[in-house]
Amino acid sequence: MVDGKVDKPSTSVDPTSPSWARPVLTNARLAVEVFDGTGHFGMWQSEVLDVLFQQGLDIAIEESKPEDVEERNWLTINRLACGTVRSCLSREQRYAFSKETSAYKLWVALEEKFLKKNCQNKLFMKKRLFRFTYVPGTTMNDHITSFNQLVTDLMNMDEVFKDQDLALILLGSLPEEYELLETTLLNGKDDVSLSEVCAALYSKELRRKEKQISSSGDAEVLLVRGRSQKKGTDKRWRSKMKTEQL
Repeated sequence: MVDGKVDKPSTSVDPTSPSWARPVLTNARLAVEVFDGTGHFGMWQSEVLDVLFQQGLDIAIEESKPEDVEERNWLTINRLACGTVRSCLSREQRYAFSKETSAYKLWVALEEKFLKKNCQNKLFMKKRLFRFTYVPGTTMNDHITSFNQLVTDLMNMDEVFKDQDLALILLGSLPEEYELLETTLLNGKDDVSLSEVCAALYSKELRRKEKQISSSGDAEVLLVRGRSQKKGTDKRWRSKMKTEQL
């Protein structure tokens, strides 16, 4: 496990084969974030499904057994699939499903428990998006990254946005010092894209950093020049003192 994620080894199996056996591990691995009930269930579910597919166990979440799979193999497939799904749950969430041996029933039970809660989370996240504002002291790169993460999380919950609306929400999140940039982007236009807004913000941030570096360099030059002038004055003063003493 790394940073709250479980590395799941992929497998190479054919569960429909009469000679089907336990999965053989390969070097490929998929990382799945452990679900503790507070994250985004839909995204987690799709990641787990990818792991089951890599392991050749995704057929286990079907309601009925395929005709070409033997009963004893079907039981084994289900136990393996349940183990994979449970290993991607936190210990607290895993406990309620610890005795389930049907992957289909486990899958449905998880949906019944978390999908409704996921919808509630979706409403709170939409509220956060519509109230999204710039935090003073934050770099524009971090501000845009936070915005994109919030939008991506909502899109993973099947929320759909128009690109223009996202561009306007991002512009509306900016402080007053960006008002001129906002006017420039919107003046005389019928449309504006999110990528256009992001590019303009990155450009402004870059110019600001270059100006700060330039100002810092100028200040350093003045400081060095001042020190040189002081040294020259000191030398002339010491030379004058020696001459007077002679």
